[in-house]
Parts: sequence; C-alpha cells; structure tokens
Amino acid sequence: MDIRQLETLLRIVETGSFAAAAQALAATQSTVSARIRELERSLGVELFDRTQHRARLTPKGLDLLPTAREIVALAAKARHQVGDARAITGIVRIGAVGLVALTWLPKFMAAIRSGYPGVSVMLDVALTGSLIDKVRDGDIDLALVTGPSNETSLASVSLGYDEFVWMAARSLQVPATPMTPAELARWPVLGLSPQSHHYPVIERWFREAGAGYNPVISCGNVRVLADLTLAGLGVSLLPRASFAAEIAANVLDVLNTTPRIEPVEFVALYRGNTMNPLANAIAMLASDVSEFSVSR
Repeated sequence: MDIRQLETLLRIVETGSFAAAAQALAATQSTVSARIRELERSLGVELFDRTQHRARLTPKGLDLLPTAREIVALAAKARHQVGDARAITGIVRIGAVGLVALTWLPKFMAAIRSGYPGVSVMLDVALTGSLIDKVRDGDIDLALVTGPSNETSLASVSLGYDEFVWMAARSLQVPATPMTPAELARWPVLGLSPQSHHYPVIERWFREAGAGYNPVISCGNVRVLADLTLAGLGVSLLPRASFAAEIAANVLDVLNTTPRIEPVEFVALYRGNTMNPLANAIAMLASDVSEFSVSR
C-alpha cells in the first residue's frame, strides 16, 4: 500500500468513476485501474463493486475510506511543512468567476508558476453557483468565487471585497440626479444571468423599493455586460475598480443611486478535508495576490 494508491482511491470516490479520476490525476485509466488492483492485492480484499456503472465502494472499501483520508491528509501536511514547494508536482484544478478572470487571474497564475513550477493548472471560468457545485462534487480543487459561502463542508479564505455601482455610458445621458430603484427601472437595465451571485442581490434591491427588476438583456459574463453598457444599450451594475479607466475617461458614468449596494466579498473555497495538498496553500496564495480591497 502506498500514498498514490490511496490518493487514487479517494479521487475515484470523489469523481464517481475510474475514467473521471484518471482525467483529474492526468493519468491513463489503465494506470488508475492498476493502482487499485495493487491496493486490493496488498489488502486481500475487493474495494470497488465493479458490477455497477458508477464506481461504488464495497463494505470493505467503505471501511478503508476514513483511514485513507486521514493518511493522505497527514502526508499532505508533512509535505507542505517540511518539503520544498518547488519540488511539488501534480495538477490543481481551479475555478474562477468572470470578474477574477477579468482582473488579477494572470497575476495569480504567474504566482503559482513561480512558487510551484512543477504544478500544472487546469482553469474553469464559470458562475459562482456552478463552481461551488464543482468544488463540492470534487470536479475542481479550488474556486475563486463571490461569497460568503454557507457550505459547511467547504473551507474558505477571504480574498477581499469589491464595490459594485450602477453605471451607464456617457452617451446614454442618464441624469446625475439621485435615483431610487423605481426611477432607475425606467431606463433599460442590463443584468447578469439568474445563476450569478448578483442576480438575487439586484432583484431584492428593486423589490424592496417596490420596483420590478426586468432586465432587457441578461448574460453571465461581466466583460460582455460592460461592453453592452459601453455601447449605450442600458444601465448595469459593475465593479467600480475594474472600470476606473473608463470612468476617468468619462466614457462610463457612475450613477447616483440610493440605497447603496453593499460591497461583495470574494472567497477561495476548497473542501476542508481535501486530499489535494495544494488546495489550502494556493488558496492562501490567492489571498496574497488578490487585488480586491481588504475590507468593506
């Protein structure tokens, strides 16, 4: 029995199949199968019920699972406390929301390449809800998303806050006078898709003021939303810091709306009992390089 065999067993359990585990481990399916056969041979028992379409543990496999997690976690702890980070190899699967991808993701990737040159990164850019599901299901190791998260099975590291304000192209000629949600709703509103973190925030902002939220265009990408806004197609809620240059150039106007929408926290999420020794360290690295404000 060795650590790699136990790590492979855990990855199969997390992903649900030998094929998915092979992809996550950047190994061939035959290699994954061989590791499990060797582990079963060393223990003298079958660990997986191979009559099922989905990889399912036998009773003996279920008995081994908590011990396997403990051994892998202890090995990961020793590796990071004593080992040289530059000697670590493997793959880390990272998900990021569009705003992170739009801003400091290249800086974050450079920091990973510098600190962990032997590690390969698989990137997935998607909406918060989708990425949280993928972390929970073991499809990715770490997600940089809007928070906070109520997922008790996931650990989180704060990445700071970003302020979102209503903006419009100067060409749309939205007046500079104070506007309530009901007054803003008279203009064409551009919104993020219902799967985004901000959709319920915006919907509640309008509803609590007795106004309806009926975006004329919705999309799941902040950059696309900003481009539509710059084209003068409507007003939208955008991160102030990310479009400071457009504001300074008088291309985008920050609208005078009330009440204020609270700044949004961003977090790095990973499974608290993760078998991936890189997850916690890279979450802390994300916190170090994040360009979001450190406070509200």
